[in-house]
Amino acid sequence: MSQIELLLVIGVLVPLASFGLLALLGSRLGKPRAGWVAVAAIATSTVLATVALVQWRGMDATARQAARSTPVLWARLGGVPLTFGVNLDSLTLIMFFMVSFVSLCIFVFSVGYMAGHSDEIDGVSKFHRFFTYLSLFCFSMLLLVIADSLLLLFIAWELVGLCSYLLIGYYFHKTSASTAAIKAFVTNRVGDFGFIIGLGMAFLFLGDLSLSGATQAFRAQYESWCENPFSHQAALFTQAFCGVNLATWMGVLLFCGAIGKSAQFPLHVWLPDAMEGPTPVSALIHAATMVAAGVYLTARIFVLLTPQAQLFVAVIGCITLTLGALVAIVQTDIKRVLAYSTISQLGYMMLGMGVGAWIAALFHLLTHAFFKALMFLGSGQVIEGCHHEQDIRKMGGLIRKMPVTGVTFLVGVLAIAGVGIPAVWMPGHLPLGLGGYFGKDEILAVAWTRTLGHEYADLSPLLFYVPMIVAYITAFYMMRCWWLTFMGQPRDQHVYDHAHESKLMYLPLVVLAAGTCVAGYCLFRPLVADAAPQPFLETHAFDGLAAEGAARGTPIDHAAHAALAKYVGLAFVVGFTLAWLIYRRGLAIGEKLATALRPLHTLLVQKFYFDHAYGAVLVGGTLALKAVLYAFDKYIVDGLVNLSAYVTERLSWLSGVVFDQRVVDGAVNGVGRGTWELGGIVRKPQVGRIRNYILFAAGSVAVVVLWMAFG
Repeated sequence: MSQIELLLVIGVLVPLASFGLLALLGSRLGKPRAGWVAVAAIATSTVLATVALVQWRGMDATARQAARSTPVLWARLGGVPLTFGVNLDSLTLIMFFMVSFVSLCIFVFSVGYMAGHSDEIDGVSKFHRFFTYLSLFCFSMLLLVIADSLLLLFIAWELVGLCSYLLIGYYFHKTSASTAAIKAFVTNRVGDFGFIIGLGMAFLFLGDLSLSGATQAFRAQYESWCENPFSHQAALFTQAFCGVNLATWMGVLLFCGAIGKSAQFPLHVWLPDAMEGPTPVSALIHAATMVAAGVYLTARIFVLLTPQAQLFVAVIGCITLTLGALVAIVQTDIKRVLAYSTISQLGYMMLGMGVGAWIAALFHLLTHAFFKALMFLGSGQVIEGCHHEQDIRKMGGLIRKMPVTGVTFLVGVLAIAGVGIPAVWMPGHLPLGLGGYFGKDEILAVAWTRTLGHEYADLSPLLFYVPMIVAYITAFYMMRCWWLTFMGQPRDQHVYDHAHESKLMYLPLVVLAAGTCVAGYCLFRPLVADAAPQPFLETHAFDGLAAEGAARGTPIDHAAHAALAKYVGLAFVVGFTLAWLIYRRGLAIGEKLATALRPLHTLLVQKFYFDHAYGAVLVGGTLALKAVLYAFDKYIVDGLVNLSAYVTERLSWLSGVVFDQRVVDGAVNGVGRGTWELGGIVRKPQVGRIRNYILFAAGSVAVVVLWMAFG
């Protein structure tokens, strides 16, 4: 094992050690020492990740290749080796650094946030339980990042799902929290069911669960299919189910895991409800790390996706980004605005993966982690400072009470809105913008190239026009959220009078705001580009389009960026201005618009009735099925059992009472009774007197003689 791999492995194990320590001794450590133990552990992982990243940056291609060691053979399943090792490449290192660094900021924030919360259950403090779960989650997420095989990745994947269940339901005494935790767990299991079927298909058809081995086997089958479409080795491409070849089904089913974890349509319903967990959980799991796992998985299996599977990914991403943005417009809970914003941005990333903007999608993932964690922690500062008030309609003017929180939150708003100056407007100069601008800009540029460009256009223009329109909506609802929270006049004097901010809690906000400002210019982009997979499919989205040009740092297509500047260059200006015009004087204009557009407003407030539909079809269907099965069990199964018991009881009565007692016992008793009565008759002459016996004998002789004489 190389030094860099050793650093990463230790970085994974340190949070695990923290989990074990807090699980055993956390209650003794108490508050806040248990929290600082977790902070120290994740800080160690961050330092190790930084050292590994710096070393990796200083290596050339030969040294990087030499740093990759052979995976450890764990077991053999039939003839297939199951190996565990470190998937050492640029993407692993930058993701490892991002997860540990953002987690460190969230851990520090959590110490201050949880200090103000009552955590006693039955008189016993459970402060350590929160950081125990956080430590286990970080171990699971970091293990997922370094996994070099689909099997190890799946194991870490399920651990992440378990931790999300525990953290969302941290306030398990609240019905809403426990229900949200169950909803998240069950919804993710639906996606994971598809994932495990796809894993089985990879095992069956590729014969290797390691990422590199599966890629080589997939490539070999593709080349075999190209040479001879009817060859046995090309089973993935020659066999079909429902008109779709098995290779596409395998990719789609593997992607199902990402649909669940990254809250993509139609499994997006769990993430908004997951806001029932503590705000640091929302920042850690639902902004920076767990939901990012789905995008990371898609990036790792991208080489196993056929063009048809990529199109499926793009369509799912396009639908998701639209639904999330539209519903976010009408949300009044500050955390739910951010939750639906997260759904929409994850949709952008999936769209990028689907259209071939692999580098742009991951670049957006990394920058999104900074500004979305920043805004979630900012919302936590607001909620904590306003005595747990989350309704933005009751806020207003908080910038005067929370200046640091307000300014840093605005940085996140500017980043997610894509504030920047397109490169085509500044010839010869580097483009200017915040983190969200660069990733979203390139995703849209590739989408334009694949839909409206002259050379590579092969997809529906909707895959460009829809996310382009959503770019305007994003700027609108994020400015609406910020303005109603921090600007204008206070709408609830009690909330305003008690508002305050904590230094321990706003320090991570400043760090994340700085990261949001510089993330687009630092080493993220070249490292992500360095990890881009090599094209091998002729119809692969990377072929001559995104990977090679982006890796060299050159624009994808000048015409694409020019078109993008024309269509969305000022999207943030339009969105911000519209939000300011509607909400600059408070809620009055917004309420009038809601009344005028009541059917549409109701549709958005009800979240397109997805929960209602799932409740009626899935929950209601399950309850109806339960009623049918209950009736079948009660009246058919139990009826047959009870009938059998009744018949058996009647037969037992017939044989036991009627036949045995009255016939068998009656006959035996009759014989005994007859014998007894006959004995009584015979016994009567036996009086014990000899003269009577002589008399009876003489009389008998006389009767015999007379009978013989006269007979």
